[in-house]
Amino acid sequence: MTLDTVISGCVAYYLDSVNGLDAQRVEILEDCLSDLDGLLPDLDRDTGLYFERLRTLACLLLARPTP
Repeated sequence: MTLDTVISGCVAYYLDSVNGLDAQRVEILEDCLSDLDGLLPDLDRDTGLYFERLRTLACLLLARPTP
Protein backbone atom coordinates (compact mmCIF):
# COMPACT_ATOMS: atom_id res chain seq x y z
CA MET A 1 0.00 0.00 0.00
CA THR A 2 1.03 3.58 -0.50
CA LEU A 3 1.49 6.08 2.30
CA ASP A 4 -1.38 8.25 1.14
CA THR A 5 -3.71 5.24 1.00
CA VAL A 6 -2.78 4.14 4.50
CA ILE A 7 -3.06 7.61 6.01
CA SER A 8 -6.39 8.32 4.30
CA GLY A 9 -7.66 4.96 5.59
CA CYS A 10 -6.79 6.06 9.12
CA VAL A 11 -8.60 9.36 8.52
CA ALA A 12 -11.70 7.49 7.33
CA TYR A 13 -11.54 5.22 10.39
CA TYR A 14 -11.22 8.24 12.68
CA LEU A 15 -14.18 10.02 11.09
CA ASP A 16 -16.37 6.91 11.32
CA SER A 17 -15.41 6.06 14.90
CA VAL A 18 -16.87 7.56 18.05
CA ASN A 19 -13.78 6.43 19.96
CA GLY A 20 -11.11 8.00 17.74
CA LEU A 21 -8.07 6.04 16.65
CA ASP A 22 -7.28 2.68 18.13
CA ALA A 23 -3.77 1.67 19.18
CA GLN A 24 -3.15 -0.20 15.93
CA ARG A 25 -3.89 2.84 13.78
CA VAL A 26 -1.83 5.13 16.00
CA GLU A 27 1.12 2.80 15.47
CA ILE A 28 0.45 2.68 11.73
CA LEU A 29 0.40 6.49 11.54
CA GLU A 30 3.61 6.74 13.54
CA ASP A 31 5.26 4.30 11.12
CA CYS A 32 4.00 6.36 8.18
CA LEU A 33 5.48 9.51 9.72
CA SER A 34 8.80 7.78 10.14
CA ASP A 35 8.72 6.69 6.50
CA LEU A 36 7.81 10.21 5.38
CA ASP A 37 10.61 11.74 7.43
CA GLY A 38 13.09 9.49 5.65
CA LEU A 39 11.56 10.09 2.24
CA LEU A 40 10.95 13.85 2.18
CA PRO A 41 14.57 15.05 1.89
CA ASP A 42 14.99 13.11 -1.37
CA LEU A 43 11.86 14.35 -3.14
CA ASP A 44 11.67 17.14 -5.69
CA ARG A 45 9.78 20.30 -4.72
CA ASP A 46 6.37 19.49 -6.22
CA THR A 47 6.29 15.93 -4.97
CA GLY A 48 7.66 17.03 -1.62
CA LEU A 49 4.83 19.53 -1.17
CA TYR A 50 2.26 16.78 -1.59
CA PHE A 51 3.94 14.53 0.92
CA GLU A 52 4.48 17.43 3.36
CA ARG A 53 0.70 17.98 3.33
CA LEU A 54 0.19 14.28 3.85
CA ARG A 55 2.60 14.38 6.80
CA THR A 56 0.72 17.35 8.26
CA LEU A 57 -2.54 15.44 7.97
CA ALA A 58 -1.07 12.46 9.84
CA CYS A 59 0.34 14.74 12.55
CA LEU A 60 -2.99 16.50 13.02
CA LEU A 61 -4.76 13.18 13.29
CA LEU A 62 -2.33 11.93 15.91
CA ALA A 63 -2.71 15.16 17.88
CA ARG A 64 -6.48 14.69 18.23
CA PRO A 65 -7.50 13.61 21.73
CA THR A 66 -9.31 10.33 22.04
CA PRO A 67 -12.73 10.51 23.68
